[in-house]
Amino acid sequence: MEEFDISKYEIAPYLELDDYKAPEGIKSYFITMKDDIKIRVCHWLNNKNTNGTIILQQGHNEFIEKYFETIQEFIDREYSVICFDWRGQGMSDRLLQDTNKSYIEDFQQHDKDLEYILENIIEKYFPKPLIGIGHSMGGCLMLSAFHNFPEKFDFGILSAPMFGFKNEKFLRIASSAMNIFKKNTDFLIGSKPNMGKETPFEKNDLTTDKYRYKRTQQLVRKKPSVRLWGVTNSFAKAVNNRFKIIRKKNWAEKITLPILIINSLNDKVVDPEKIKEMSKRLKKSKIINFQNCEHEIFMENDNHRIKLWKSIDEFINL
Repeated sequence: MEEFDISKYEIAPYLELDDYKAPEGIKSYFITMKDDIKIRVCHWLNNKNTNGTIILQQGHNEFIEKYFETIQEFIDREYSVICFDWRGQGMSDRLLQDTNKSYIEDFQQHDKDLEYILENIIEKYFPKPLIGIGHSMGGCLMLSAFHNFPEKFDFGILSAPMFGFKNEKFLRIASSAMNIFKKNTDFLIGSKPNMGKETPFEKNDLTTDKYRYKRTQQLVRKKPSVRLWGVTNSFAKAVNNRFKIIRKKNWAEKITLPILIINSLNDKVVDPEKIKEMSKRLKKSKIINFQNCEHEIFMENDNHRIKLWKSIDEFINL
């Protein structure tokens, strides 16, 4: 295994709070993709007494710093950890001049970025076994990686994966209507871009934990550009196209990786029933259903997180 040389890369910034610091040993840098888009990567590499490597990928409109607490918990379990901001969000390069918009032409662009980092960083420098973890949109993309590169992973963990929405019909209708008189780069009809306005904790649909919710708000206040403020028609079309792929007959059935699926039955962002359906199609999946918590299970209160970590520990120590 080669030794990682940080000097080959441009150093990238990262956010911290007075009471919320990056885990010790962070390496933060930019990797330039073949199309010149810079992707921000952070990693914590442990080649001694290691249990393997975690690649931890966040959901839509998230950023690496939100997961510092979770990353530390994996480090405490003697794992190396690597994660990156998806192109178009976090501190990776935006794809439009209007940096407030969530835009991607096709999820294949995300697939290629993940493949590049797997082959050029993880496989060269990081110890096996490799556990792929994805939350929400990251869960959908990670499942695609399990399908496309089955030999690269040893386990998979998907947190509230984006396998469908309760309002999918509206998304398709809105997107189709926009094709007539709007551009792909325009905000999706009905997406209600909030343009910098914070959602109060009492109205959020992400977590029941007030402290962790406000912690994320404080990070965004330090650098508002780290997040996005509205969804474009192009993003909606990319999502719909990916749903068509993963729902094809025999697509999921080809995945033989052991996968743990964390499902919130109260989820208001993704459809928990679609997650159950996908779990049944995967040959080696185990699903854990959570009651009375919201979408971001890693950001939930300690009662839920205790159950979450118990499930993860049992799964990866099979």
